[in-house]
Amino acid sequence: MRVYLLRVAACICLCVFLMGYAQVSFADDLTYTEAYFSQKEGYSGVIQVPGKGAMRYYAQNDPLWSDMAYEQGETQSRRPFGDGGCGPTAGAMAIANLVPEGELGKIALYAKKEYAICPCSITKEKCIHTYHARYVLTSQRDFTRFLPLVLGDFAIGNNTFGVSGRGADKGTNSGFLYQVAQVYGLNVMATTDKNTAFQALKNGCTVVGHAARGGAFTNTGHYVLIAHTDDEKVYVLDPLARDFYKTNQSKILEIIQPGLVAIKHSDYAATGIGSYMIFSR
Repeated sequence: MRVYLLRVAACICLCVFLMGYAQVSFADDLTYTEAYFSQKEGYSGVIQVPGKGAMRYYAQNDPLWSDMAYEQGETQSRRPFGDGGCGPTAGAMAIANLVPEGELGKIALYAKKEYAICPCSITKEKCIHTYHARYVLTSQRDFTRFLPLVLGDFAIGNNTFGVSGRGADKGTNSGFLYQVAQVYGLNVMATTDKNTAFQALKNGCTVVGHAARGGAFTNTGHYVLIAHTDDEKVYVLDPLARDFYKTNQSKILEIIQPGLVAIKHSDYAATGIGSYMIFSR
C-alpha cells in the first residue's frame, strides 16, 4: 500500500512539474513573440518620392516577415510571403497612402477571426512551433506596420466576404482588393490605359499596376505601386525591394533606392506594366 501511495505521489509531482513547465514555456514564448514584433525593425517605412514627397512603403521581402508562411491552412506547401506577397503588399501601399492612418484598423471588423501573426507564419494553421503565441494586431500602430500581412491573411480567406485570392500559383489574384477597397469606403476602377492611370495619380488617386512576365520587373508576374509621374519619368514603388534586377529589360530601371525606381517615359513599355487598379476616395 505504501509503495502504491509513493507511486501516486510521484505521478502527481511529475504532472505538476510538466504543467508548470508548459505554462513557463508558453509565457516565455509569448514574451519572445511580442519582443520580436515590438522591437525588431525592418526596412518598410516612409520613402521620399521625387516630385511627390513622403509615401508609405512596404516590402514583401522585409526581413521582419519575408520568411513567414503565406498559405491557406489546408495546403501542403509553405510558400514564403517574401516570394508571393507582392499583391497584398502593393495593395497595402495603395490603401495606406490614401486612407488616414487612424482608419486602417477598420479591416478587423470584416475578419472571421482576429488578425494575429507569429514569427513563422501569417496564419496559425501554418505555424511550425508548438507553443508559438500569436501577436494579436489591435493598435493603430499594429495595422499601420503590418498592413501587408493583414491583407495577406484577408486574401487567404480571413474575411467575411467569402473571397480568397491565394491559390496554387506563386502569387495572389488581385480580385480580393475590390473587397478590401469596400472595407475602407474606396472606389476601384480597372483599366489597361496607362494615360488614364497617370491622370488618376495627378487627381490624388493611388494606382496598383501589374507587370507581366518578360518585362523589366519580373520573369513571372508582379504587382507594383505607380507612385508618381512627371514630364520625364514614372516613379514606381516595387514591393520586392532589390539592389539590382536580373531581367532582360532591367537596364531601363533607375534604382533610386531599393524599392523605388524611375523609368523614362520612352522606356515605359518595356516595364511590362499593362493593367492597373485605380483606388479613389
